[in-house]
Amino acid sequence: MKASDIQLGLRVRVKSNDLTALVVGPAEYYTSRAKLVRIKYENSTRYEYMINHQLEKLPLEEQYPANGGNYVKPEGDF
Repeated sequence: MKASDIQLGLRVRVKSNDLTALVVGPAEYYTSRAKLVRIKYENSTRYEYMINHQLEKLPLEEQYPANGGNYVKPEGDF
């Protein structure tokens, strides 16, 4: 995933563990070719920094309405 594609609230899949996460911070400088992105895993209280190349943007249908999708969080999830 390119650093320019990163937006707050974007739903992504982490390639290393195949979990879904939410972008909660802007891309931060790490190296000239990689940026660190702060994410929060869905249904978890865990936050992490991941390198942007380890993230994969979910399809538009699976994004929140604020990002152009129509995904609605299921009742009971946090």
